[in-house]
Parts: sequence; C-alpha cells; structure tokens
Amino acid sequence: MLQKAGIDPDAARYVLEYLGDFTPTQLQLHGRDVMPDPIAKAFEAAIPRLLQHEPAQYIIGLAPFYGHDFKVSPAVLIPRFETEELVAWVAEDRAQAQTLLDVGTGSGVIGITLKAQCPQLDVTMMDVSSDALAIAQQNAQRLQVEVTLKQSDLFSAVAGQRFDRIVSNLPYISHKEVDVMDESTLAFEPHLALFADHNGLALFERFCQQLPEHVHAGSQAYLEFGYQQQPALAKLFAEVLPQAQVEFRQDLAGHPRMVKLTF
Repeated sequence: MLQKAGIDPDAARYVLEYLGDFTPTQLQLHGRDVMPDPIAKAFEAAIPRLLQHEPAQYIIGLAPFYGHDFKVSPAVLIPRFETEELVAWVAEDRAQAQTLLDVGTGSGVIGITLKAQCPQLDVTMMDVSSDALAIAQQNAQRLQVEVTLKQSDLFSAVAGQRFDRIVSNLPYISHKEVDVMDESTLAFEPHLALFADHNGLALFERFCQQLPEHVHAGSQAYLEFGYQQQPALAKLFAEVLPQAQVEFRQDLAGHPRMVKLTF
C-alpha cells in the first residue's frame, strides 16, 4: 500500500525500527515475525500519516544525528547528514576554543553535539523561534549537557559578546526553488527555518554585517549553505568581511556546502 502511494519503504522501516527498538539488521532478521500487539497498533496508527507524506522522524518524534537520537517536531527541521559534516569540521578546531555560539539552533543538534564532545566549551544556542528553543532545551536534557539558550534574531540577544567559535545553519533556500523541493519537506518542515529572501541569501547578508562585532583575533565562524551559493557567498565575504580568511569545503557528494571564516 505504501509503495503504491509512492511512499519510500525506508520510512516505514524507520518507524518499525524505533517502535520495536530494532537495529536495521534485527528488523531484517525478524521481519516475518508476528508483531507484538502494542507495536502493531502503533504501526497501524502511523500508516495514515506516512500516506500523507509526513516524515517518519516527526511520527516517531526522534531523529538520529551524530550517534544520538534528538527530539524533533514540526517546529524544527529534521537534521541532515550535511550538517553532521559541518559539526565534524568544527570539532577539528575546537581544542583551543572556550566559547561557542550556535546561531539558529533549531533542535539544537549542532551546539549540543559539540558540547557533548567537548564538555569544557561554554555553549550558547539561539533561535528566533520559541517553539524551536523548547525542543532544543529538551534535547539538552536528553543528552545531559548544560548550555545557555536565548531567543534571538541572529545576534540580537548577545550584544557586546564575542565568541571563539560561531556556527550556524541559517535558512538558505530561495523561494524560487519551491517547485523542485520534496513534497514532505514543503508540507511539514517549518518554512521559517527553510527559506530566505534574496535568492536565499538575505540572512547570510545580515549575519555577515553583524559578525565582526562578535569575533576577535583567532575566532572562527562556520556556515552551511546551498550547493549553488558558493559564488555569491564568496563575493559577499570579500565585500563585507575582507579581513576574514575564507575556506570552502565540499560535502561527501562533492558539492560545496560549508565555509569557515577565520579572523
């Protein structure tokens, strides 16, 4: 039924894995077993939601990221693998850092993961959405890390503060890209966290204008961006942040997707 409706069977498997507390291998080995009644009922309840293209992560309420399960809801984006690559890059340079700012934290996966890896970091996580911050708070509690959470439009809540590391996964999708986007993403994930004006660059422009007030010599800022945006961002950095050393990096698929600014 799900395949006939064009639903990815991996979504159904994902739901079953979480409902039954199975690893993928265990699910394959026991796939023909009779499901216990509570699991069967929960899976039956999930099917209409899958048929509506609701992401499996929202149905379960959890999404994996960097070896941990994070709480998610339609108030926050479902974390993507590309963001794991961004976190790995930040982690390479965290040794000399004492303070880290996560701008537009959403579910908190970036700041919380880095705090879990490096407990001595003083981590501040900010988002314009109070609903997103509530999810981030729950995730900090799940992973038992202490972070500071602030509601903020970009840097507005940290006036006068400077940080060793700043990391951000800002909304960067152009409204012109709606026609080529995944149906479930458009229908269920928060547009506030997806889209930005000016061909997806509007928040990068504001971020770069405000960034110099929050860095010092030796600070580094890391950003994720859309795979077609490197030329426009390179021009923006040259015009607004000429003092910064700029290093772009490709994701594992070979697309330019992240940048490090060193001051």
